[in-house]
Amino acid sequence: MPKSTTPPDALLRSAAFVVADLHRVGRVQLDTALADEGLTLRMHWILACLKQEGELTQRQVCDVLAVDRSDMVRLVDGLEKRGFVVRRKHAKDRRKQLLSLTEDGEKAVARTEELVDGATDTLFADLTAKERRTLHRLALHALGHPKKFADIGA
Repeated sequence: MPKSTTPPDALLRSAAFVVADLHRVGRVQLDTALADEGLTLRMHWILACLKQEGELTQRQVCDVLAVDRSDMVRLVDGLEKRGFVVRRKHAKDRRKQLLSLTEDGEKAVARTEELVDGATDTLFADLTAKERRTLHRLALHALGHPKKFADIGA
């Protein structure tokens, strides 16, 4: 049995392990922050997508967030039950489901954005504002996204 909860040196030298561990810790903190609202981080992501785009098919949201279709159905069911999302058939293709925010959904995403920002501040409390922007910029770069987003809300 390990004497410490600190990962082995070889793992701490691995950027992949450290990023994965940061994700794990962050996910727990963010889900905990959202739990009082009865939401999860992935539900927040769905609300944020719909806030920006207005209306998307369920498949589009799956693709953007890399969420499995069966998981998406469950997540959207929960959001719909709470009155945050409306699901309706696509006018041109009845097999597709269109998602959009309700007025309560707009309010919910505003609350969840505040909670996510607070949990993120806690997660990165040991970093300066410049270090946070640098971390954000590097993560965006590694994922192939525009680094301009690292300067927003820093």
